Amino acid sequence: MKAWAITLSWLTLLTVMLVVVFAVKQPALNNDILALLPKSEPRLQQVEEHFFSANKQQLSFSFSGENNTQAYDEMVSWLAGKNIQPRFTLPKIETLAHFYGQYAGYLLAPEYQQSLREPRVFEQYYLGQLSQIADPFVSSTINQDPTLSTASFLRHVLANIQQFELQDGRITANYQGEDYLLLFVHSTNNAFSINKAIALNDEILTKLTQLESQYPNTTVHYSGALFHTAANAKQAKFEMTLFGSLSLIALFIMVVWVFRSVNALWLASVTVVSAALGGSIVLVSLFNQIHVLTLVFAVTLIGIAIDYAFHGMLDLTQHKSGFSRGLKLALALSLLTTTMGYASLFFSPVQLLTQVGVFVVAGLVTAWFSTRFLLPHWQNRLAVSESANHLTSSLSKQLQKVNEYKTALIIGLLVLLSVFTLLKPPIVNDDVKLLNASPKVLMDNEALHMALLGKDNGQIMILFAENGQQLLEKQEALKSKINEFKGTAVMLSDLVPSTYRQRENKADLLAHQAAINIVSQMTANPVQFSQSTLTLETVLDSALAPLMHNQVYINNSFAASWFMVTGVEKQQLKQWAAADSDLIVYDKVALITEGLSHYSQSLLVTLLIAMTFAVLLFTFKFGFKTACKQGLILALTLTAVLLLCSSIQSQLSIFNLLGCLLILALAIDYLVFYQINKLVPSNVLAISLSAASSMWVFGMLAVSKTPAIFSFGLTVLVGLMCIYILAPLSVALPNNKEK
Repeated sequence: MKAWAITLSWLTLLTVMLVVVFAVKQPALNNDILALLPKSEPRLQQVEEHFFSANKQQLSFSFSGENNTQAYDEMVSWLAGKNIQPRFTLPKIETLAHFYGQYAGYLLAPEYQQSLREPRVFEQYYLGQLSQIADPFVSSTINQDPTLSTASFLRHVLANIQQFELQDGRITANYQGEDYLLLFVHSTNNAFSINKAIALNDEILTKLTQLESQYPNTTVHYSGALFHTAANAKQAKFEMTLFGSLSLIALFIMVVWVFRSVNALWLASVTVVSAALGGSIVLVSLFNQIHVLTLVFAVTLIGIAIDYAFHGMLDLTQHKSGFSRGLKLALALSLLTTTMGYASLFFSPVQLLTQVGVFVVAGLVTAWFSTRFLLPHWQNRLAVSESANHLTSSLSKQLQKVNEYKTALIIGLLVLLSVFTLLKPPIVNDDVKLLNASPKVLMDNEALHMALLGKDNGQIMILFAENGQQLLEKQEALKSKINEFKGTAVMLSDLVPSTYRQRENKADLLAHQAAINIVSQMTANPVQFSQSTLTLETVLDSALAPLMHNQVYINNSFAASWFMVTGVEKQQLKQWAAADSDLIVYDKVALITEGLSHYSQSLLVTLLIAMTFAVLLFTFKFGFKTACKQGLILALTLTAVLLLCSSIQSQLSIFNLLGCLLILALAIDYLVFYQINKLVPSNVLAISLSAASSMWVFGMLAVSKTPAIFSFGLTVLVGLMCIYILAPLSVALPNNKEK
């Protein structure tokens, strides 16, 4: 009863701690793909959030085919019923005219400015404008600005910024000879609240299926972060449930077969549950949002934590007074090396990996504590089945025979790996798309909508300045460069010219008195100009603010804006950016990929450092010759893993390198246990059970549809197979003189 009381008290304590921490922190489960990505430098991170955060909740639809209008209208009505409204609403021309008319004389369109050069040309131009009194630009501005410079300015600006054509209030576009109706809406729901995302996703897809059935020969494409969130959430939930369930079933079978005891199954479960509770406590304590993919990776903790239980229970069956000294040492060294391997994830630029590192390290510490201090209370209730003893005794003898040929085996493996490396050297690909498990149909829809928006051949740029006025001046200078290269760009300065440019405009207008006289004669009134210039601050405090809000960001330290450039080679844009630290060619995928590439390089360095540390540790504990032999096995294992995974996947990613880091930690575990407890049947059985359970868990990850998880699982699976075969070769046979 004492053993039960202690064990239940321990589990109760962990459960209460988790409940308290959860109640205090109230973390949210997150499935935002963007949350996985490395963070940008602080200045860029601030403007990213301001400029592009709204895109997270944008849903885009395109309607093509015979009945696209009817399908479009019904979808708009259906979405409105769910309080999902169109995102793009331009201010009325009257509103624009009233606002800009206050700054008559300071705002000139290029064609208007050009007409000033010749009085006759200007007269014809002005008469042409005046004759179009029904034109909304003219009719709305003529009272405030009889020169019609404001009307010309507005017409020019709106012609440049208008990305779409409107037909009966619907946004239209033509792509590859086919007409599309475009609908952009803004979801008020939290797009990354998993349950809401899945529910709304399912409702929308059901409605779209109904529309395509109701209106034959009509196709509806959809895109947006919501759909990616739901797809990834469903996949992650499915994999988490499946992998976790199968792992527990496999462990149940192995434990029952080896120990033929409910007590052993209970202790194995206590170890795993303790690890999960301990990892969850620390994870919830440190993070306000926990990514759902963390839970998928965290399933791997089952395969590692159970190792401690296997070694502990089998050691207790061989000794009558608690754990042996060798087992205590091996457990301590195992915990140290494995936690060091996972602790390296703390410094990952990918938050998912940081969370996995925290969860697993905390879980392993808890599992070690449970094994070390709970299992001895159950010693009298543990025994190994005869069938397990017989199998491991036979396996131990086979390993000893193989060990006799280790020199030839190692030389042969070295030659084989060398030839393989020369014939097919591994290639590392750090493409951030490896984080995405979205279906192909979603990716195709995204590509189509980018093409319809004209963003498939454009390049986003971000410009920084000390203040708003300097920002406008720098934009105007950059616009001149872009025009020289026959490129186009819609900038904030098109809507709000700099004060310097406005004063130049007015001076130019006043310098052409003949033109002003023509206006006076035709209107029979003297021409009066505004006495104040238009400022950015004034615009951002007016009814026009929604039009420009997501284009500019101003704080006490700097001002920034973004714009799309087309018609200029990306290399040229990069040259401009290289010469100006305040200009950024904003390619999020490239920026993230570059960050991951740098981390991949640091991981390689980490692997070398970890191997060096391991060899030093082995030298200190087991002697120089043994350390060299174990270091060689580690190097062979990692090399074989990288080459095999590269061959299977055609390339390597950062997740293969992360898998190697874990393999290194597990390999050191096996080498430590083999060196301390040799090839005795109980040790072989414990390591075999540990390897089998880990292979099972990571083998399931290797069939994941998420590329990142697949690469990680495949690497660890292959690595476990390699180290299981190679680790026994490090053991010195009794007739050897090795230390």
